[in-house]
Amino acid sequence: MDTRQHYVNIESPPSMHPCKRICDITGYETGFKDLDFFVTLVELDFSVPHYDPKTNLRYANTDVFKTIRSLPNDYVQRYLSLRNAAVVLK
Repeated sequence: MDTRQHYVNIESPPSMHPCKRICDITGYETGFKDLDFFVTLVELDFSVPHYDPKTNLRYANTDVFKTIRSLPNDYVQRYLSLRNAAVVLK
């Protein structure tokens, strides 16, 4: 039996770092470089920028935001399903 440690067999707790916020359209990172500013926004209960509350899609810049707002609802749901955030109506 192989007792060497590999990345697949090391048991570790979940990461303490926040997940990266990736643009749903371009794949660019939408997070902040300064985490203290981000924590301050969360503590003050401000909505985090680069997130469209109408469609729930994340975006990297204003050009992508304009594109998101012009997408039909069917396309929005497809993008959301890629990150398991789609609305499922029963």
